[in-house]
Amino acid sequence: MKANFLLGTLRLTEPARIALKRQPYDLIARHAINEHGRITPAERMQNEQSMKTLGLIISRYKADPTDAHSKDITVVTKETWCETLISVE
Repeated sequence: MKANFLLGTLRLTEPARIALKRQPYDLIARHAINEHGRITPAERMQNEQSMKTLGLIISRYKADPTDAHSKDITVVTKETWCETLISVE
């Protein structure tokens, strides 16, 4: 797998770790190859612009994709691409 942008330091919040019940390697990989999950059209446009000029990149996934009521997990790479945070929304 080749990332399309730098992820920087990876951070996982404790609530996200509890909601996921696992390490989020698959979500990090999807985020890194621009498969951003359940984002809004405005967020998608922002991500596309950020890929050209640096900037915030956001992805959103269900903690359990088989459960529509599971919590949303957000993966955000900071504007300078120095850090990626995985958290519960």
